[in-house]
Amino acid sequence: SGRPEQAAAHCAELLAGVMPGLMLIDAGGQRYPGLVPILTTMEREVSAARVGFAGILARLADVVAAMVVRGWVECACGNASGLVAALRDPRLASALLALHQQPGRDWTVAQLAEQCNTSRSVFADRFQATIGMAPLRYVTELRMRLASQWLTLERLPIEEVAQRLGYTSQAAFSRAFKRITGKTPGLSRQSRRSAVS
Repeated sequence: SGRPEQAAAHCAELLAGVMPGLMLIDAGGQRYPGLVPILTTMEREVSAARVGFAGILARLADVVAAMVVRGWVECACGNASGLVAALRDPRLASALLALHQQPGRDWTVAQLAEQCNTSRSVFADRFQATIGMAPLRYVTELRMRLASQWLTLERLPIEEVAQRLGYTSQAAFSRAFKRITGKTPGLSRQSRRSAVS
């Protein structure tokens, strides 16, 4: 069935979510040994403008992007190294994927441990050591990251965001949002709107 492909796609989505929007790299540095020849080839393709150059450029751009991501991962992924390590650990990856697929579910540590076929205490200890926070704290922070995105970028109503994330009331959601982000959901949306204007 499509389960391994779905898991791989979701891991890629998680990584993309923690990657910086812009990366400054040293193309000639040791971390990217094959990058300069590829960039040189791309430059030649653009200059020559031969038949099929756009397709060749697209494939080479994919290779460049893959090399940059690989360098970022090998370099501890900035501040996302815990998430990457957890995705590499099959005992944690199953729980993370389940969390990200169902962020509104009322998760318990026991249910997350069950996703990984391990005991609650072993799972909690391993999660804390790898990610750097307790599992349920991670759940809350994930929900608030999603809430921020849904409120500011997708402009969803606060009530809908609260429901999607499993909160039984808008007030409970708003308290949790403010506790984690330091702002109310409405203020968060307004500050994003004024930043764009």
